[in-house]
Amino acid sequence: MNPRSQIHLSGSALRNNYRILSKKVPDLGFIPMVKADAYGHGAEFVGKILAKDSRTHSLGVATLEEGRRLRESLGGNSVPVVVFSDAAPWSSEKARFCLKYRLEPVFSEISSLLAFQAEHNSSELHAHVEFNTGMNRLGIPPESLSLIRFYPKSAFTHLSDADSPDSPRTIRQIKSFSSLVSELRIRFPRTLLHFANSSAIWNHRAYPLLKEMHLARPGLSLYGIRPFQEARQDGLRRVMRFTARVINRIFLEPGDCVGYGGTYRCKNPKGEWIGVLGGGYADGVFRSLGNQGVAYHGSKKLRFRGRVSMDLSAIEGYPRMQIGDELELWGDRVDPYEQSILAGTIPYEITTRIGNRVERNYES
Repeated sequence: MNPRSQIHLSGSALRNNYRILSKKVPDLGFIPMVKADAYGHGAEFVGKILAKDSRTHSLGVATLEEGRRLRESLGGNSVPVVVFSDAAPWSSEKARFCLKYRLEPVFSEISSLLAFQAEHNSSELHAHVEFNTGMNRLGIPPESLSLIRFYPKSAFTHLSDADSPDSPRTIRQIKSFSSLVSELRIRFPRTLLHFANSSAIWNHRAYPLLKEMHLARPGLSLYGIRPFQEARQDGLRRVMRFTARVINRIFLEPGDCVGYGGTYRCKNPKGEWIGVLGGGYADGVFRSLGNQGVAYHGSKKLRFRGRVSMDLSAIEGYPRMQIGDELELWGDRVDPYEQSILAGTIPYEITTRIGNRVERNYES
């Protein structure tokens, strides 16, 4: 059966993007971020491909449960899995969980760091430390470095404005982390260092400190979406195409309305066609795309008509549009930035909000 809506996921595009990233920072290993089901692209699919690549140091997830599922999907592959934001509050139960599934926790809060160090099995776990240099979300203060009594596998910070290397916040953060790096090299010379996300990788020439780093943490750019709107595409290929099929065609007479609330009214004195798509906000088509969003039918760009409902969306139609035709809502033709701006959000949200009932089509 032809699915009402589906996402097409390309392994060749993913590998292409990894090569492009590695050319930008050829001396760095990668911790590709596969949290949130690989930004909606499928953590098992993405993880299996990237775990085999020699450039991959480890894979990054957000939660212990994400780590467990990823570890089980990897089978015998021993690539490290780093859990970035689920160590607090630390407990013996979490320590056992990490040991069982070979997960590496990140400590970004002092009480959990101290609890970890007090555990008799803390030396059995590889662990990482995040420092807060000004993003003020996660991370221990740089002045708390003296509290660390174990050997961190890596130490890092997170930039709040990596797409703007010249912003005062970025300059302050880089200055703070640079000072910290000097101390870390003295106390923990084997600890790996990193700060670069996709935006910093794209702006690598503006970050001389990258020459002193060992790793980078690509996220959005892995999936073929440039890390910020003004960035060049630079050969990235989108890993995801989101499509929905036409399941009905309706001809509107002048004055006829479409959907809940009748927010679109036909003003064409000759009438007009509407296509009804088998995808709504339960599938990941944002309700805010009503009367705003775009889709492609072949090479023809069309506009949404009326409100997006739970299961259905209406689109501008024309006589050659047929039942069963597939329209792209984002992917090769529709820039995720364009669609996300029309929805009042960002590309990260539209890819991570794909519904469970949308069929996944994986292409190697």
